[in-house]
Amino acid sequence: GGTGGGCAAAIAAARSGAGSVALAMPQYHVGGMNTGGLQHADPGNESTIGGIALEFFNRVEAHHNPPSPSPPSQPQTYKCLGGRCIPLDFDAPGIANATCDSECIPLEEDEWLAVRFLSNFSNGNRTLTVRLPSGQATTVLKKSEKLARYLPPAMQREVSNGQVIQLAKPAVAIDDTYALITLQPSPLGRLVRDTLRMSSPSSTHGASVDPPSLHPGAPPGWLYEAHVAEAVLEQMLSEANVTLIRNVSGITSVATDGTTVKSVTFRSGETVTATVFVDGSYEGDLAYAAGGTMVWGRESMAEYNESGAGRQPPSITYPIDPYWADGSVIPHVSDAPLVPVGAADSRIEVYDFRLCMTDSPGNMMRVQKPANYNASEWEFWRRLYKNGTNAPSSLGDAGLGCLGPIPNNYSDCGANKCVKCDMLGMEHATDMLNGAWGYPNGTAAERTAIRDAHIAYTMGLLWFWATDPAAGEALHAELATVGHCTDEYGPPQTAPTDPPHWPYQLYVREARRLVGDFVWTEFDPSPEFANRQVGLGAYTFDCHWVSLYTNQTGTNHVIQAEGRVNRGRNGQPSGGVLQTPFPTPYDALLPKRTELTNVIVPVAVSSTHVRFNAIRMEPVWMVMGHAAGTAAAMARTAGTAVQDVNVTALQKTLISQGQKIFP
Repeated sequence: GGTGGGCAAAIAAARSGAGSVALAMPQYHVGGMNTGGLQHADPGNESTIGGIALEFFNRVEAHHNPPSPSPPSQPQTYKCLGGRCIPLDFDAPGIANATCDSECIPLEEDEWLAVRFLSNFSNGNRTLTVRLPSGQATTVLKKSEKLARYLPPAMQREVSNGQVIQLAKPAVAIDDTYALITLQPSPLGRLVRDTLRMSSPSSTHGASVDPPSLHPGAPPGWLYEAHVAEAVLEQMLSEANVTLIRNVSGITSVATDGTTVKSVTFRSGETVTATVFVDGSYEGDLAYAAGGTMVWGRESMAEYNESGAGRQPPSITYPIDPYWADGSVIPHVSDAPLVPVGAADSRIEVYDFRLCMTDSPGNMMRVQKPANYNASEWEFWRRLYKNGTNAPSSLGDAGLGCLGPIPNNYSDCGANKCVKCDMLGMEHATDMLNGAWGYPNGTAAERTAIRDAHIAYTMGLLWFWATDPAAGEALHAELATVGHCTDEYGPPQTAPTDPPHWPYQLYVREARRLVGDFVWTEFDPSPEFANRQVGLGAYTFDCHWVSLYTNQTGTNHVIQAEGRVNRGRNGQPSGGVLQTPFPTPYDALLPKRTELTNVIVPVAVSSTHVRFNAIRMEPVWMVMGHAAGTAAAMARTAGTAVQDVNVTALQKTLISQGQKIFP
């Protein structure tokens, strides 16, 4: 699989001495969503991302922001505060190489100095509240200002008056002016919104989104251009001498000897023979075709005692009649029976295409009318907007918001800076409700039809917004000034019928999941498995909507949506998109020993639906791919089953490769 996880596995295997490494991909382009849709990564707590994943994002960042030459070193004067060696001039370089008394050491990586009179400070507190001068609402903190740790000039943070900053350790007063504070691993962050006049959704048309925390200052490639990311990943694969087999289009047969896969033959005619295989696909196709146990959909609450499992109660109720006059249901609303709340079903959370859009006149292609556009398909939105009297005020209000701005070299927007965006479509925006249910176990033809339906849906919704009177003048005006980015998603397209500059990858958030001897649930694994960790994650259990359906409240027929899960592990409520870092057990990547002994699965891992939604982020999949590739090389070298890889030795190797495996 050419996903980010599959690419990381191939690179790691090659670097770890696996010999000849080949990467077979269903399409031409490498990277999956990393390069074929997303331009805003979801690192969660970025301190958990290391190894090949962090190298990839850092190399992307280096393309956009090449490092500046180091200035000539200047003589510095230092003083010792609270046992920490601090230059008298905070703006000067040198803390890392400070020469102080032997009992005075440089600031640690996560330690800062707080200016006490600009904060609500008490010795021993675990929080710090920003206090700015009267009338000042926000400020940008950089280097020695207010919160003062030495940082490169680009490093900065924006904070607001009254903002509470969580500390990892109690604050310590070190003199009358300064206090020593230790920040949480992922403290303040800022996600730029309201660009292209696309504000975060806040009305009943859309849902607000918790912004992920970004590293202070310029993030290491969390915001990037897709074509740059693809070029970087191609370069990394080439440097590792990975053979790319493109456009294999799916598996036709797998040759096995007991629990050992010998070869895989693809629809394109190629046959790959190997000692160890890594299934890096979103769908788990190799593991499934080889005889591994796989599931899809949602387990019941009873199966693993998970509070977020099974069919969910409605997240929202629309007081909208779901039927036409003849009694048939309107498009994009399901009248199929639902299982009881908490019961298992085979339904899947929404897929979509993450569009790239800009307001740069010379770098955009206007939204296009699909060939088979039918205005009646959008009746749900027409009724939601009350035929224009309750129309959205912006694309953001309609549920399609801008993540970014993405770095770009556009320069034709006059006095304003051109904006390039990764468009996040929530709920009844570009997330195609009810559209993915048949995908996980579908045939190649069925999956192609589902992908084509998502393209038609997205194009049709954009055209409805741009032209239909019910969508309102605000959307008409906005979509007259923005369009698809023409420097992204050029040929070759994934399918010959794809529109120009259309994202290569359908966002398959979840498909099949492996069932190994260990199944990872919403609960922390026991020490037996937790101590076999090979990576980290930090996202909450973040499942998008699953069903948009008809229901009846009293005598009224209404439309409801269900499926949203946003919570922490061990049954705890969520405080946003993040939770404290958790270890990824090696065993979650392994099929049952009685089924497959030379296949590792780092993407469609052995987990429940609930847990899967904490680990389905692309950087985390790359982390697990790195672990899988290194383990595959070790299994090949030792001639052992993948279940018998020495995990202690694997952990040591991963750490030496920069992987972060301990919280």
